[in-house]
Amino acid sequence: MSTILSRLQDYPRSLLYVLALGLILRTLFILVHERPLISDEKEYARLAHSIVSLGSYTDGGTPTAYRPVGYPAFVSLVYGLTGQHPMAVKFLQGLLDALVALMIYHLLSGFPERARLLGAALWAFYPPSFLYTNFLLSESVFTFLLTASVVLLQRSSLTRFVAPLALGALSGLLVLMRPSFLLFLVLLPVVFVKFRVSLRPLGAIAVGTLLVIAPWLARNYLTLGSISLSTNGGINLLIGNNPNTTGAYAISWPPEVLQPARNEIEANQLAFDYAVRYIVSNPGAFFVNGVKKIAHLFESEGGLLVWSFHDNPEDAGIRYAAKYASLPVILIVLVNVPYFGFMVAGIFGFLAFPREKLWWIFAALLTSWLITHFVFFGGGRFHFPLMPFLAIFSARFLSDYGGSLRQLSQTRKIIAAVVIVALLGVWIAEGIIVLNV
Repeated sequence: MSTILSRLQDYPRSLLYVLALGLILRTLFILVHERPLISDEKEYARLAHSIVSLGSYTDGGTPTAYRPVGYPAFVSLVYGLTGQHPMAVKFLQGLLDALVALMIYHLLSGFPERARLLGAALWAFYPPSFLYTNFLLSESVFTFLLTASVVLLQRSSLTRFVAPLALGALSGLLVLMRPSFLLFLVLLPVVFVKFRVSLRPLGAIAVGTLLVIAPWLARNYLTLGSISLSTNGGINLLIGNNPNTTGAYAISWPPEVLQPARNEIEANQLAFDYAVRYIVSNPGAFFVNGVKKIAHLFESEGGLLVWSFHDNPEDAGIRYAAKYASLPVILIVLVNVPYFGFMVAGIFGFLAFPREKLWWIFAALLTSWLITHFVFFGGGRFHFPLMPFLAIFSARFLSDYGGSLRQLSQTRKIIAAVVIVALLGVWIAEGIIVLNV
């Protein structure tokens, strides 16, 4: 305890106030805005209950790997310590999310103190992060682990075996929450080569990752006969690649695609095969749909707002746009304006940021995100893990916007303008749809 207190005393008091207030606000929001579990939350709760009560990973008594085990295992650990109370999970998520602000402060090491404090404050008081802590969803935990991994990757020399092994373990946890994170790990050697870092630590990272995911792979092979991280990859590919796709999450494929399936393994394989055939046979549609998916990836926080504040967010009889339009304007503004601000300032900040390790790490991360969602499907929920890094670039830009603008070449200014205009087009089109309901 004394060690923790002595380390806290090393931080500026203003930062500690920011962190404390951010945690208090998250905790109060969770207490005040109690809400029932919906959609994926119910499934995560059932899976966690199965782990705690039955010692097995089953849904309705049937072994499953449709959902990767990472987040349900996290929930089950909290359940095991506190009883099966979703509120306890949410309080812990609030703490982890507040700590992301501290990691942002560390990631801005080497920059002026005002930039570091601004970055921490931007996240500490970022409304969408408050809302996500109040869901039994993986977003808050995944974002915390992702930011922690980047801190370790940026600040550690990785010359000793322990640091890369720890980074590998964190990567394994991230993969068990979202298997698509593997694509970032595939791109990671590019960062190492760029900074002439020895490739030897990659072996330790791979070992750490494998040690974490191996038990889950073994369980799936022994239980389901499939060495896979999840059995929903083919389904997710099908969602974004069929004649009826919108680019967002929707069960819109032809019903006969999965009719022959006897279990989730076969359903996943049939979905994968159909989606691949569709992509190969319709390359033009695949490209157009990919653009739609990226647009959905960076859409407004409408989905988050509807899940959080609509009286009946799961009512299939009410269109999503109508649910969105029914919410109080003040809520829509309070949640969306900070998100829009992060995106606009973050784009300028990213383009003006020094081409050091953090820039390249985020470039690799962003590339992996864009590829993943161009191929599968998009949705506003999926941009959340990128937002701490947009907060970093926003803080760097806003703390010295004059100097940052001067650092931008004409080409980069044009790139920034094109991207921002595209984003504005997405947000305006979405607003028109909602207003015309």
